[in-house]
Amino acid sequence: MNAIAPYTEQEHPPSRYSPASAFALVVGVLLLVEGLWGLASPVVFGVLTTNLPHAIIHTVLGLYGIAVGLGRDPAGYLLFLGALLLAVGLLYFVPMATAMLTTLLNVNTAVALVNIVAGSLALVLRGFDRGW
Repeated sequence: MNAIAPYTEQEHPPSRYSPASAFALVVGVLLLVEGLWGLASPVVFGVLTTNLPHAIIHTVLGLYGIAVGLGRDPAGYLLFLGALLLAVGLLYFVPMATAMLTTLLNVNTAVALVNIVAGSLALVLRGFDRGW
């Protein structure tokens, strides 16, 4: 791909209003709310446990997700977010990792399941947005 090719000739031009961008925006808002709420409470939305490091991570990911959803190419964000959430969610069900995740990030089963679903969706949408 030519770096100075016109926008219409780019192989994968950024799509501001794609489902991937909408997902990044919605997840960004949810992560920001969860992160800010988690700064004041160890339980968010009635079932999701959190702690200070967990809340800070979600706040940062939420702010970046909102920025991406409002006008940047979402592919990199969705890849990173999907891999991170899927890894944390799946690792929770590995017996030797459960205690570590619970201690470091206060992850419970509900958090792990939400991470698996959201991470999988992020990766699928990233794939569709990039044409696999």
